[in-house]
Parts: sequence; C-alpha cells; structure tokens
Amino acid sequence: MRYRSTRGGVEDCGFVDAVLMGLAPDRGLLVPKTIPKVDAATLEKWSKLPFASLATEIISLYIDESEISRAELEQLTKTAYSNWRSEHVTPVHHLDGDYHLLELFHGPTYAFKDVALQFLGVLFELILTKKPKGQERLTIIGATSGDTGSSAIAGVRGKEGVECFILYPENRTSPIQEAQMCAYDDENVHALALRGACFDDCQKIVKGLFADQQFHARHSLGAVNSINWARIVAQIVYYFYASFQVDSAPVFSVPTGNFGDVLAGWYAKEMGCACRGLVVATNANDILARFFASGTYSRPPSAVETLAPSMDICVSSNFERFVFHCSGNDATQTKQLMDQFEKSGAFTAPPALKAKAQSEMKAASVQKEEILATIKTRKEATGYVLDPHTACGVRAAEDLKSQLGAGPVICLACAHHGKFPAAINAALGEDAKSVPPEKALTDLLSVPHRKDILENSARAVIDFVEKTMASRKPAAKKARTA
Repeated sequence: MRYRSTRGGVEDCGFVDAVLMGLAPDRGLLVPKTIPKVDAATLEKWSKLPFASLATEIISLYIDESEISRAELEQLTKTAYSNWRSEHVTPVHHLDGDYHLLELFHGPTYAFKDVALQFLGVLFELILTKKPKGQERLTIIGATSGDTGSSAIAGVRGKEGVECFILYPENRTSPIQEAQMCAYDDENVHALALRGACFDDCQKIVKGLFADQQFHARHSLGAVNSINWARIVAQIVYYFYASFQVDSAPVFSVPTGNFGDVLAGWYAKEMGCACRGLVVATNANDILARFFASGTYSRPPSAVETLAPSMDICVSSNFERFVFHCSGNDATQTKQLMDQFEKSGAFTAPPALKAKAQSEMKAASVQKEEILATIKTRKEATGYVLDPHTACGVRAAEDLKSQLGAGPVICLACAHHGKFPAAINAALGEDAKSVPPEKALTDLLSVPHRKDILENSARAVIDFVEKTMASRKPAAKKARTA
C-alpha cells in the first residue's frame, strides 16, 4: 500500500512516512493510492473476530509488512484496546425501533477519539524505536475543539521521546473537557489555551507549522488531528464491527465537525462494509450541511458556540480527502478548488463532483432546541441519556428518515453524556437529578490543573515550543503519574 497527496505534490510514499508527514508539503492530505476491497468470505470471517483482532485485519491492508510486521501490528492493537470499560471496545446498544447507538466512549477519555488515538500513541512509540540512534524524538502538535486534545494527551503522556503540545480555544470547551487536558503532571504534555480563539484559529496555526518544512524537520513533527491518515484508518474498524451487530445493512448517522469520522465510514463502505447510507450530522456550524444542499463550500465569518462544542468548527479539514475522491482522484482539480477556498473562503463544486458527493452522503443541521428536545424525549422514552453530539446524530437521522429507507440506523455515540453536564441539565431540567454523575470525570474538576495561556498567534505558539524543546534532554522523561 502506497500513499499520495490530494494536491499532487507527493506521488508515492509509505505508511510510516504518511503518518509522520501528517500534512503533505503541498498542504494536501495523504490518501491511499488504492482502496482495498473485501469479499464476502472475508467479511464472514471478520464478523466472528473480537475488536482488536478485527483492527489488525483491517489496518494491515493499509500497511506494507516491510514497514510494520504482522506481529508488531497485532501487539499494537492488543495494547491499544486492552483496557477499555467494555470488553467489546465499541459495543452497539439498541435504542428503540430501528435506532441503535455505536458507543465509542468506553476509552480513557470517554470520547470516540480514543479509538484512534490509543492506537496512534503506541504506533508513534513503535515508529520511534525504528528511527536511527539519536533521532528517536517526536514533537506532536495538535488542535482540539474539546476531545482530540484529551485523547491525544492520554495516548502519549509519559512516553519516551515524545513531546505533545495541544492548542485549544480558551473558554470554549466544556469544563470537564478542559480538565481532561490539564489534570496530568507528565512533563511531556502541554495544554495551550489560546486567548480569544476559536477552534479554526488553532487548526490554522497547526497546519501552518506542518507546512513550514524547516520547523517540521527541526522538531520532527507528528500530527494527532484527523489530518493524520492513521486516525482515519483506525476509525474504519468500528464501522465494520458495528455492521456485524445488526441483521441487515445499516445507515450510519455520524455527528461530525472535521469530517474525519464520517470519512472513515465512507472508506469502510468503499471497502465492502455493509452500509446503505451515510448521514452527515452537524450542529449550527453547518458548512457541511450547506455543501451537500447546494454544492458550495463556504466558510462563515466565525464558529457559533453550541451545546456540542467538539463540532464547533468552520472548516472541515478532512473534507479535502472526500473532494479528491469525488473528483475521480483528480489532484489538479482538488488543488484548484482548495487554493480557491484558501484565498476566498469558498468554492462551488463542478456539477459532476457535486452529483457524486450527494450520491455518497446525506446531511442535516441540528439546532440548539432540537438537541435539547432529542436528549429529553429519548431519556423519557428509553431511559438512555444522549450526549449533545450524539443527539445531533439521532435527530439528523430522524429528520432524513423518509430518504433513508427501511432498516437499521446506527447513530455514532461519540462521547459520554457525563462530559457535558450543562447540556444535560438544560435538556432534562429537574429530571437531570436522576442522572448520576460520572465520578471519574467530575473528580478531575477538583485536582490541580496544568495549562499555559498564550496569545492567539502562530508566533506565540512557536516561541513556546522552541523554548520548551530547547530545555529538553535527548528524550522527555516521565513525570509523576496523575
């Protein structure tokens, strides 16, 4: 398996190079040159596998054994998925009627990002062992709207040779999301709150640093955001796993901001996963829903603050991969469209690309009152408490029901409701008192927090990284365990 850039600047590279590159030098994203196809006999075998073994089978199709051996990959997946609160890792829960929930919140930080970032953490560790002596260092720089940061920190805290810097918008995550990033005292992880920022500001800075080839090389940068292909390939796994838990091909309804999660579902469908449709569920930050309705991808002036903060994103980074594939893997056209978007803040898809995109996915935007109503009605009807992001997925599927046809609908449950008590209180009122707090989360609010508050600028971030790295010995050592 080989990889190339969506903009044509990288025509051939291996899996490890794609993972370490994160963003290609031409600012494109790395994609596989071919998408492997899986036959019915293989699907039958896979349907009987536990999650970690299934992950090995799927991920192995995207890695040449000369880079990572089968035995090494088996150990990576075993380590990544061994200590989850559910033995199934990502169990499927029947909600009511045709509706099911793919619970992705049983990892260490109670969010779906753990599925990919627990894998990426041990993958980075393995890659460092294969580097020449004296080069066993990786500097991770990422941006988060709430969940990626805590999952990344949980995945790499205390790891030898890894330094991790996470940028997030000050005062725009939930208190528990912030606590999950700041409650560790491992010396190699850094939570950086940017004053007056939105997530898109943080993401723009990160992309700029990865595009700076001198900075990239000097600090051996590694990406944890979903621009990193390893994030996507790890998320493909749970679509197959979930499809094996229902009796016919499901529709997957996916709450999304950066488009990585639903894109993983698209790759799974292309590989042969049973899937009769994909729903893109957004909140009021609806750049994706507007594209699927009109064919125009247009950035709004700023992100709207909502009850589902992990989706408060103006620009969906992974959408470029989808544009590339819907253009017939045309790097020239993709580069022209993305260049136009970066200059003007908008592009309109050519008719063929628009038609292809609309044939692959449907989309709906869910507003604040609809999120609250969905949490309330499902709690009253089933006793199940949806988090606000999952509520977007459920409501979007309900709104599009007439277009989805008969059969199971699997809504991705992206986070545990305990991370968003304010939204649950707003939705349930007095009934919220019947919902027990998740002690492992609420306890984080009362422990000492470590964070640095910086100005919202690339210069401030660069200066912080440079100063920190200058103080480091050849490898970051593990501090006390939180």
